[in-house]
Amino acid sequence: MQQWQSKMLRCPFDRGQLLAGEGEIRCSECQRTFPIVDGIPSFVLPDLATAHEREEWLRKQSEIQARDAQASQYDRLLGLLLMSPVETRMTLRALRGESGRFNVLAEIGCGTGRMLQHFAALADFAIGVDFSLQSLRVCRQRMQQAGFLEKTLLIHADACFLPLADEVLDAVASCQLVEHLPSDRLRLQVVAEMARVLKPGGRYAISGYHWSWLTRWGGAKQGMHPGGIYYYRFTRREFYELVNTHLPVESLRSILGYVWLASGSKGA
Repeated sequence: MQQWQSKMLRCPFDRGQLLAGEGEIRCSECQRTFPIVDGIPSFVLPDLATAHEREEWLRKQSEIQARDAQASQYDRLLGLLLMSPVETRMTLRALRGESGRFNVLAEIGCGTGRMLQHFAALADFAIGVDFSLQSLRVCRQRMQQAGFLEKTLLIHADACFLPLADEVLDAVASCQLVEHLPSDRLRLQVVAEMARVLKPGGRYAISGYHWSWLTRWGGAKQGMHPGGIYYYRFTRREFYELVNTHLPVESLRSILGYVWLASGSKGA
């Protein structure tokens, strides 16, 4: 493990220092061990079930299975193919703000790396966190092809319990993750975690489904996508209040009436 990666990582259960071993990482405090799978440290242990309510955990497990199964086909989804160029341009602009480049940038819920490959171009080091190990395997291949793998750390983890130290990131992004969290409690917890790991003054960009005239025509405010993936669509006020609870919202825009994009800087 590279020195910069060791500086970033902490135990998600007690924030203890992590010690690298042969094919695993061990917490110096609680002594839990975390395997390294295909070069990806995995912090998704059965212990996490006790930190969630039963229904939340079952929905999370259902989504993991769906994400793993769909990982090889995810980037071919028609909606993503049509929206990604606009979404990428708007998100990169919002994340940069007046900053030109970052030292360490992370995407929470990076999936197969659709957006992470673009974020990595803005930073000296990039981190991608996701709950789906198979999606991270696809992401790893993508980052290697883009020439970014040597400066990228991919982490298999629960976004509600990030295995990262406090205030270590210069920028953090999350693209269409929060709408798939099955409760208000978990959505707020994920935003709180992003605020925790972001340095004062650090930039953020967070997006989530928009409950607009377009999505009203195409479906319900909340429900299940094929394969067992839960979703929730936010009104402007709901999304503003979700993000602004932990991170000051400087800009809130809609991307094609499909997702909200909130951005700003963490206060001191």
